[in-house]
Amino acid sequence: MNPDPSVRKTPCFAWKGQNAQGQSQQGKLHALNADLARAHLRRQGLQHVQVNRLWWDSTPKVRPKDLSAMTRQLAALLRAGVPLLQSLTMLCRSMTSQGLLETMNEVQGDVEAGLSLHAALAKHPQHFSGLYVHMVQAGESAGILDVMMERLSLTLEKNEALRSKIRSALMYPSAVLSVAVGILVMILVFVVPVFQDVFKSFGAELPWATQIVVSLSDALVQSGPLLLIALILAFWFLQRPSQTRDLWRQWLARWLLRWPVVGPLITTSVVARWGQTLSALLSAGVPLTEALGPTAQACDHPVFTRWTLQFQRRVAQGGSLSEAMGQNRRFPSMIVQLCAIGEETGSLDSLLARAASLMETEMDDQVNGLSSLLEPLIIVVLGGFIGAILVAMYLPIFRLGQAF
Repeated sequence: MNPDPSVRKTPCFAWKGQNAQGQSQQGKLHALNADLARAHLRRQGLQHVQVNRLWWDSTPKVRPKDLSAMTRQLAALLRAGVPLLQSLTMLCRSMTSQGLLETMNEVQGDVEAGLSLHAALAKHPQHFSGLYVHMVQAGESAGILDVMMERLSLTLEKNEALRSKIRSALMYPSAVLSVAVGILVMILVFVVPVFQDVFKSFGAELPWATQIVVSLSDALVQSGPLLLIALILAFWFLQRPSQTRDLWRQWLARWLLRWPVVGPLITTSVVARWGQTLSALLSAGVPLTEALGPTAQACDHPVFTRWTLQFQRRVAQGGSLSEAMGQNRRFPSMIVQLCAIGEETGSLDSLLARAASLMETEMDDQVNGLSSLLEPLIIVVLGGFIGAILVAMYLPIFRLGQAF
């Protein structure tokens, strides 16, 4: 059962209905339109279905930290011998995340109605990825659900730790850059026009540097509101599901990969998460061709997602993963060689885990180097911009002083 990763982009509907026992039920689901939503609910045995489109989905979001904590708690309960239904009930009673509580209540109801846990989780792909569902399915099939849940929580924690390191490295430079850009805009909008009135009283031709700054100020004052509206519309457009939006995201992702410092950092981070996810699925007994699909979703990067799906097609046609990765020439040679050795020796899962650990160590070094490089670079560049503007503003005054 493969959840569609695009479900979070589809419209959301609130529904009410009755099950086979005549009990009232309600909830939310994602579908392309209301007719498909009704058909999906009727296939589940619901009757007297009412469906209403939610133009604003107010469902509370689930943080990855809460999801990994819930997974670890469920693993501990199952390992202690508590039955699945009772474990889900105990989880719901102790849960603090409202979004996760609503979802797990629905999962508990589905499991109580006879669905397997992985099938109940697959009905909520906006919270439970293909990686999550596949590992739960493997645990249920092998009768080691507690082991798989513990391994899954560890994988989720590692993936979230990788994202957290990137966010921490970029937080300070982003804050400094935002403040500096705000100061530049304030100077151009409020300070430069004051000097411009003084310059008009001189009656002399302004230096070219001053003319450039004055022109920038005029353009920003006149076109600022339109530019702000355009930015808001662009942000809204990028949030809407559309093929054009996906093409723009892929172009932006490819463009960032070409940057000299940011590109290798993004590659290392995504490949480390890629290796961790694929290793976890393979160690859970999921076949390689099936494991590559959830791994593509876990990449959370449009370019690497597309490449991984290409690898999946090559492997399904009888090729090897290492050959497909080698022909791509974008994955580090170290992880390609380890994949080749793993395929020959049958230890692909353990070698991928080792490669992911090495990539994570390399990413730590890159993050530390990037942090130490960006801080002085941003200060120097933005200080130079602000200094150039101030010098351009005072040049006519200096010339006027020399004339006397």
